[in-house]
Amino acid sequence: MKLAGKTIQYDEDLSDAQVNELHENYLKIWDKLKQFDFDDGKRELEVLYQEPDNTATYEAAFFTLQVRHRDDRFLFDEYTIIINNKSTFNDSEDESVVELSKYDNWDDLTKQVLAEAQKWVAKIK
Repeated sequence: MKLAGKTIQYDEDLSDAQVNELHENYLKIWDKLKQFDFDDGKRELEVLYQEPDNTATYEAAFFTLQVRHRDDRFLFDEYTIIINNKSTFNDSEDESVVELSKYDNWDDLTKQVLAEAQKWVAKIK
């Protein structure tokens, strides 16, 4: 994967220009993930997007597919897709980690993220 014209390596620090490009692409991925939003009257799925407050020095993005149940305001089903290029602790079936440096381009990475989301949405529908 190239960011700001430079190939990135796993666990390396990114320049400001690379982080800016990263976050622009995260917003595009979020827009594509919104295709999974639904409301069937009993449940509502919304795709949430969160970045750490300090986006200048940290490159992770967290996309959470959250299902709210209308009959129980405290019951949620969630699946989180984390895009990152640093070491990330992951031990939950309700999340997946996508490492930036494993992909050659944004199209391939986006396809992987959408495939992960589709698998989970198919299970909960």
